[in-house]
Amino acid sequence: MKVEIAKDCGFCYGVRRAVDMASKATAGTHTLGPIIHNPQVVQQLAQQGVTPIDNLRSVHAGETVLIRSHGVGPEVYEEAQEKKVQLVDATCPHVKKAQQDAKKIVSQEKKLVIIGEKNHPEVISISQWGVNRAIIIDKEEEAQEIPFCENMGVVVQTTFSQEKYNHIVNILKLKTNHLETHMTICTATQQRQEAAIELARRVDAMIVVGGRNSANTGRLAQVCREQDCPTYHIETAEELDLTQFHDMHHIGITAGASTPDWIIQEVVKVMENCQADNAEVMSEELLNQYDYDENLKKGDVVDGTVISVNDDAAFVSIGTKAEAILPKKEMAVPAPEKASDFVAVGDTFKVVIASAIKEESAIVVSLVKMQKEADWEEVRQAYDANQVVECVGKETNKAGLVVSIKTLRGFIPLSQGDIHFVKTLEHLVGKTFEAQIIDLDEHKNRLVLSRKAVLEAEREEKREKALATIAENTEVDGAVVKIMPYGAFVDLGGVEGLLHISDISWKRINTVEDVLSVGDTVHALVQQFDRERNRISLSIKALQKNPWIEAIEKFAVGDVVEGKVIKILNIGAILAIDPEIQGLLHISELTPQRGVAVKDIVQIGDTMKVKIIKIDPDKHKVSLSALAIVDTGDNE
Repeated sequence: MKVEIAKDCGFCYGVRRAVDMASKATAGTHTLGPIIHNPQVVQQLAQQGVTPIDNLRSVHAGETVLIRSHGVGPEVYEEAQEKKVQLVDATCPHVKKAQQDAKKIVSQEKKLVIIGEKNHPEVISISQWGVNRAIIIDKEEEAQEIPFCENMGVVVQTTFSQEKYNHIVNILKLKTNHLETHMTICTATQQRQEAAIELARRVDAMIVVGGRNSANTGRLAQVCREQDCPTYHIETAEELDLTQFHDMHHIGITAGASTPDWIIQEVVKVMENCQADNAEVMSEELLNQYDYDENLKKGDVVDGTVISVNDDAAFVSIGTKAEAILPKKEMAVPAPEKASDFVAVGDTFKVVIASAIKEESAIVVSLVKMQKEADWEEVRQAYDANQVVECVGKETNKAGLVVSIKTLRGFIPLSQGDIHFVKTLEHLVGKTFEAQIIDLDEHKNRLVLSRKAVLEAEREEKREKALATIAENTEVDGAVVKIMPYGAFVDLGGVEGLLHISDISWKRINTVEDVLSVGDTVHALVQQFDRERNRISLSIKALQKNPWIEAIEKFAVGDVVEGKVIKILNIGAILAIDPEIQGLLHISELTPQRGVAVKDIVQIGDTMKVKIIKIDPDKHKVSLSALAIVDTGDNE
């Protein structure tokens, strides 16, 4: 079987640009809708703390929102500006052009027609730039129903079929005296479709990889089927049914614009392993499936006794006319340097008939395959019981990590190697760790595992334990793990709480980084705990005495103090009587004269004696009087 990838497939420029921007975003960033139509990419970004939202209603000032590649209407930009939300615009440049073309057509008082899917987010955004006056169509029959008009302007969804677009435009030419067309189909879309068509005409079957809600991926599958080529649309390699490709010799693979390279490579890897496994099975069957002396055949288990041994192999008596050979590579994994280091004359054990060399009429036996039988039984039991197995990382490739489970070889796809998105699993080579079996086929020697599933289960267990110990109005210790403009996220032992910037200190701070760093340990109070939404609000400030209250305890109503003018108001002056305490000297308590401006009596920086005439601890307010000193003679 030959596996061939289409010349043009996978991420287009706009999608790759949007995903790169989202990958570089800090945790706590939101995307307005899924960044692209690929659930695996959206899930990976969510693990990085970049999560999709439906609208800006729940977003607070200072938070960051990323506009996805499909774009949004102008009202989103206006709402973000009003709420002081930071926008990162990842709209595809081709979509951006279509939006501006739609805006221009409407401004010129022409009838706007958008060729594309009515419910696709890209088409919706284009229509919104056309102030929702567009007629949206995607079929020739719908074009026929459009009434005649003097002037018409057309834009098209960037991933629309070029052929269908041409047919629809030919109809629209008959619906107006002046037709203005903006061919906004992305060239990458056209090239991807042409490459898929060319490949579909040469292969036995096509595999189209991409999200089921991805319009351009669905269109790729459609154009492949139109070539009378069996076509299978899948999202990931896990959906492949290899029995569908029986007796096929040439398989083509293509992928939509929202499909990342690593998912494509996983599919390629499975198909390549499939053909390798088939070749191995065929060659072994051709060479080894026949009766030996006394009707022994491959796979039989017999008792053996070592009668001689050298550096490369042992000769084993198994009750036949000729001795069997036990090569050192069939003794153990990894193979011993010398066979004599592993076995000795007189050793007895059970071995499995592995293969035969016909020319020499020799039987080859194996301890490794014997152990593999036991190891396969062990992993089967672990798989059925949903238990983890211990494995060792051996080597990496583009698709993931090859591991060993005792004598067996397994594979961990890149997407299953960690909770968070990683570009390689190189750090696991040589390491022993636990993983969960997610796919098992002993006949094809296929064993697919997930380390991610184990890490997620551990994280969930740790989170549940942490949540059980957390309650409102209790004090907790934690480590700062993320810093955002609006606060810091603190790990409380499996669950994170938010320490808002306003709850860090009684004193005003400009940025969180001025007082906290990642790794710092903090002691805080749990102010709010919403278990359903998994939200924990923390406060350091709540555990500290209000410096204003502490400072005001030094003063009492009737005290005469010295204050410094720090601010002039129309109604009076603000005086600092202590580093923490300020008070209001109302103009009526400054002078008995009416119509006099405060600035004509005192200046910023002036110092003067005043009497405290009122203290309001609840509102943190102090009222001062200069006249009270004059009236009582306290200034003498």
